Amino acid sequence: MTVSADPGAGRRRVVDVCVLALDRECWRTYFRGLAAVAPAYLRAFGRHATSVFGADHASFRARLDTGDQAAAIDLLVAGRPERTDAEALLKDMDDNGVVHQVLMSCGGATADGDDVNARVAAVAAEAPDRMQAWAGIDLTDPRRAVTELERCHALGMRGFAVTPFWQGVDPRDPAYDPVFGRARELGMPLWLHTGHHFARHAHDLCHPRNVDWIARRHPGLPIVAGHAAWPWVLEMVSIAQRHREVYLDLSSHRPPWMSRPGSGWEPLLLYGATALRDRVLFGSATWVNADPVAVLADQVAALGLGDEVTDRWLYGNAARLLELERR
Repeated sequence: MTVSADPGAGRRRVVDVCVLALDRECWRTYFRGLAAVAPAYLRAFGRHATSVFGADHASFRARLDTGDQAAAIDLLVAGRPERTDAEALLKDMDDNGVVHQVLMSCGGATADGDDVNARVAAVAAEAPDRMQAWAGIDLTDPRRAVTELERCHALGMRGFAVTPFWQGVDPRDPAYDPVFGRARELGMPLWLHTGHHFARHAHDLCHPRNVDWIARRHPGLPIVAGHAAWPWVLEMVSIAQRHREVYLDLSSHRPPWMSRPGSGWEPLLLYGATALRDRVLFGSATWVNADPVAVLADQVAALGLGDEVTDRWLYGNAARLLELERR
């Protein structure tokens, strides 16, 4: 497959560490799983999602209003491709200055008898110099989680994601130590959902204290604090300063809001330009934001961090974490 890693004249070079590029059945699996534990996401991000997916928002909301979540999800994903087109992904990357991206998987089985991790791994394998896949791992059964982690590693997946509110698990439970320990042995970084969520489970199930706990028990395991733990940004900044292997991912948040007084992002803008300038990562989170990556990158640049720090946030820090320069 012919690929380009040149961001092009006038474009900022970007590594996107949080991309969801799923096919129709994988999206259906994702949204059904999400709606089962956190149905409010469908309303909170429905306008963005319908814009990204080309679905009619009024019809989508009408189905939600009647309580038919399944029909709303079917409408949302109807226009998604039957199989993810790697060539189309690469073109979109080139159009937006994306040098490399991480394809995140939610894990789980699809209705047509396949599994999401395997499908996402197969897409990344079509252009391994430009894309890599990270597995979605369910911690509920630790032994099964270790087995799945090893299977995904064999498929070529290079990291893994855990979303505590999805399964209602506390990552600080020592029962999950074998999962994190095996990930460290395999060289698979952890992306951990931190911060706000809409699930029925306790809000602080995704508190950044989870990152501190795992980092202390598993030194050497790189941890990406997904979504940067807003609204607990100050605590997240403190924890990141305690652990050199902890990174903060900005995905799902809109950069223009970060500079607004009272947004809660003040600690990141201060320390992210100084003590943590080498630990902030860019992510788009795809479906929750209708703006293309190039626009988001320009919005990061508009935060006034300076060219050097902006390049670290958008490209350099992720390139180092993912060891892109060694390839």
